[in-house]
Order: sequence, then C-alpha cells, then structure tokens
Amino acid sequence: MLSSPTAELQSMTSEMSMVENWQRQGALEAMANSLQQQHQQQGHLQRAASALSHNSHNNSNKSNNNNNSKVNITTNGHHLQNNNHHQQKSVTGLFGSQNNNTSQSNRVSKRKFPSNTPENVYANTKAPFNYTEGFHYLLQYVRERMDKEEMMRVCRAMAMFRPSFIALIMNLTPEDLIFMETCFQRTVLEFEKLISFSGTPTVVWRRTGEIALVGKEFSLLTQWSRDQLLNKKTYIYELMDNQSAVEYWEKFSTHAFENTEQTVMTTCILLSPTQRVVPCTFCFTIKRDIFDIPLAIVGNFLPILS
Repeated sequence: MLSSPTAELQSMTSEMSMVENWQRQGALEAMANSLQQQHQQQGHLQRAASALSHNSHNNSNKSNNNNNSKVNITTNGHHLQNNNHHQQKSVTGLFGSQNNNTSQSNRVSKRKFPSNTPENVYANTKAPFNYTEGFHYLLQYVRERMDKEEMMRVCRAMAMFRPSFIALIMNLTPEDLIFMETCFQRTVLEFEKLISFSGTPTVVWRRTGEIALVGKEFSLLTQWSRDQLLNKKTYIYELMDNQSAVEYWEKFSTHAFENTEQTVMTTCILLSPTQRVVPCTFCFTIKRDIFDIPLAIVGNFLPILS
C-alpha cells in the first residue's frame, strides 16, 4: 500500500529533526569538552602563577632584607609575566648602555693615551733631537774607558764623518730638523713591528749610538732587559768590549756617506750585565733620511757557538 505524500513528508521531517538534534548534541558535547579543557588549563595556569608569585615573593623578601629595597610583585600571572618581561628589558637596556659606555670610554682612552701609533709620533714630536750631546758623551766615554791608542782610533774615525754631518746640518732649518726626528720615530715604529716577527737578535740605534729599540731575542742573548736599555740613555758601544767598539766606529765612519755599500758584516764581543763575554757575528745597516744623513742603524747579532 502506497503511502500518501503527507505521510512521507512527515517521516522525512522527523528524520531531519533527528539528524539536527544529533548534530546539536554533538556540537554541545564538543563545546562542553572544550570548555572543560579550558577550565582545566586555567586552573593549571592559576596554580602555576600562584606558586611563581609565592616564590617571587619569598625571593623579594630575601632581596629586601639584603638590599633594603621594596619590590611589588602581583599575583596575577599575566601581570607577572609582563613585569618580568619589562624587568628583563630594563636589565638588558641597563647592561647594554653600560657596555656602550665602556666601549666608548675605551675608545676615548685610546685617543687620549695613544701607544706607539703614527698619530702619537706626529703629535708629540715638537723639537729636534740633540745629537751633539751623544757625541760629547762618546768622547767622555773613550777618555775614561780606553787607552790612548784606542782613543786616537775613535777620534780619527769621528774626524772622518763629523765635518760632513756639520756641513749638511748647517743648511737645514729647524723645521727640517723636527722633520728628521719625526722620520726617525716613525722608522722606529715600523721596525718595532718588523722585529716582533723576526727571530734574530736586533737593536736599532741613532747615529750617535744611542739605543732606541731592542728586540726580545737580543735580551735573551745578552741578558740585558728592555727596561735596562731604554729607561735611561744607553749606547750600543757600551755593550761591547773596547776592541769591538773601536772597530764599529771605524767601519761606521767608512760607510756613513758611502753610497756603494750601506751594510757591514763583522764580528764583535758583547758584554752581559755580569760582564759575561758573548762572541757574536755582527751585521749593521745604515738607514739614511731624505737629506742623505745617516738616520738609524739596524744591528743584527748572532752568537758564535764554537
């Protein structure tokens, strides 16, 4: 028996209402589960926040007892996180500014107190160097330490190059002499870098013999420390025995203005602070300035082991 259209429509409507009821019940159950989970999460967060605030409160009390300072800590977890975040920011900013100030102060200190820099050389060289004092000390040294024959040999050597020095320097202006000293200081600065990479005992001195730079290998060879040689005026011939000092001045006078050969190889005997004899092979090179005047002498020493 066929059903009427009204009965079919009623059955379809009842089926649709059942499906909608199932869907609504499922949605309500899902919403209830999600709300329950949210309530559980909020409960965990509140317990964690209360525990954190309790610990923070205890720590703040200890900090207050030690530092006599007051810190307000809220029990709300969200506010606590915000406060911690702001505190971290403030601490980071504080240390960041401190580091910036430290680096700034370091840069300022480097500008105020430059050490072995070209800027320092050009800024501090204000007067020419007095070479006359060094040659006068040489004459006094040979009179006190050497016999008559050795003294005459040194005087003859000086008589060979001193007039040429005087003739060239007489035509120079005070600005030229200051420029010569600046060139010497700048040359020493470059040799200081070069000697630090070299393993050869090396000394740099002026044309008067005054030592201006000492390598650490030379100190190891002779036991003369850098401070002993540079803190007061020390001359290279004072570290030699008399025979070696006389031979050095004779060879220097020969090659001071000679253009064919500026490097001399010979032997010498160095003396340690305890007067211990150190036989060495000895090579010195004469460096001249733009006026063709001997500016710096670079000496290299190697011990004779046999």
